[in-house]
Amino acid sequence: MGASRYPEAIAELRRLVQDHPGDADLYARLGRALTADEHLSQAVAEFEHALEIDPEDGVTRVDLAVLLTRLDRIPDAEAQLRNAIARNPQLASAHRIIGKLHFREGQYAEATRAFQRATQTDADFAEAWFDLAQAYMKQTDLDDAEGAFRRAVSADSTDARFRDGLGFVCYKRRQYEAAAIEFVAAVALDPLYARSHFNLGNTYLRLGRAEEGRQQLETFRALDDQERRLYSLETTILQSPERAGLYHDMAVIHGQRGEHDKARRRYVQAVLRDSNFAPSYHNLGTMQLRDGRLTEAMGLFRRALRADSTYILAYRSLGNMYMLQKQPAAALQTYEQGLRRDPSDEDLRARAELARKFLRASGDTR
Repeated sequence: MGASRYPEAIAELRRLVQDHPGDADLYARLGRALTADEHLSQAVAEFEHALEIDPEDGVTRVDLAVLLTRLDRIPDAEAQLRNAIARNPQLASAHRIIGKLHFREGQYAEATRAFQRATQTDADFAEAWFDLAQAYMKQTDLDDAEGAFRRAVSADSTDARFRDGLGFVCYKRRQYEAAAIEFVAAVALDPLYARSHFNLGNTYLRLGRAEEGRQQLETFRALDDQERRLYSLETTILQSPERAGLYHDMAVIHGQRGEHDKARRRYVQAVLRDSNFAPSYHNLGTMQLRDGRLTEAMGLFRRALRADSTYILAYRSLGNMYMLQKQPAAALQTYEQGLRRDPSDEDLRARAELARKFLRASGDTR
């Protein structure tokens, strides 16, 4: 699971639950693996099996509730959360998720009470403090919002959202210098958090730092576009979890953002859903090459060509690998194979000519 090898984890957990059908924890683990691999309906069934065996497992009941909200089964999610709280009134995570459901419906007073219960049962629950601050902001209660944001930062100083929220309170009070300090800290913690760039840009404009403000807003627009595309793809995956191209497209965006672990995971999910999806094999090879794993990279480029012999990028990349390894004859052969597939590819033609020059320089006249 830690290496994002979810299909292998799922297969192993299915074997274990067959061998140990009375082990609630195994069903819960299987449910979490299925959730991570986007098999949400199957995950619901496994969580339900776990709770049939151990109805007192509040953590699994909350996991099930969160999953049900993703599937837009809100009444079922609420029922699970109230069941969890009835069994354990001190279960802070259940109070928090109930609060988020109220917040989603615009019921901010009810959300506030639920978040308060979460923080009362766990005073170091940073996410609940942040949610509580957001609820206060919706009710224009800046004093309580600031206090809750500060508690969130105190509980977890590494989360950009918490510093951003604190900065926004300062901004609303027109304390622009103080706001800028918080937004700069947020950007330093997470350069990909679009909202902080937006807020910092507007703050700089208020401070008369026009050029810096424009730069931050340009960064915001680029990041916001990526986040919107990721959200759209995630939503589509809920409806079509077996479409390999959706995972590939998400991986490309994560790669653009420098989120290499997330990109790798999505490429793997793509080829597991379609073993002949050449673009993901190719891009995984490119990632291996970037990490200096030349043998693995070449294997993936070859796998891309076995999946789709018309995928020109793989000929180019594989030929480049041969050139890197000072094997111009093998490179020329690979480039020429690609040119037979697409004689109009000028880049391949130029690379093939370069390989010929290396061969002629070495005395090979082919």
